Amino acid sequence: MSKPKTRWIVIFAILAILQLLVLFNASNPVDEAADTIDKADTAWMIVATAFVLFMTPGLSFFYGGMVSFKNVISTMLQSFIALGVISLLWYLVGFSLAFGDSIGGLIGNPTTYFAFRNVGLNPHQGLHLRFRFYCLPCFN
Repeated sequence: MSKPKTRWIVIFAILAILQLLVLFNASNPVDEAADTIDKADTAWMIVATAFVLFMTPGLSFFYGGMVSFKNVISTMLQSFIALGVISLLWYLVGFSLAFGDSIGGLIGNPTTYFAFRNVGLNPHQGLHLRFRFYCLPCFN
């Protein structure tokens, strides 16, 4: 294996390990409400997240097939860049818009969980999943 490829594999492995440590850190102790967590729902959430992440290369190949040969790489790269941008937006404000304190019963307050502040491993208000599992697409 060539030197540059090995370097990128090592960097990716380190980042993946760090992300798993952040995801499962023990800074937020799990309380007795964790007994209500449904293992089937948790497994499905992980599988659905994997489906979405596998869908991105498929979508990029689909878009790549619709353009001329000289534009394939840039078109495919747009799908991966969009995945990164959308993950960043979900991390910063999207999660709060979906799960934050209600503003007029229509949308969540974007400052409630801005950048995943106050998001822990305990279930949240009637959910049967760990609250942090909703950030799996962001690998946070």
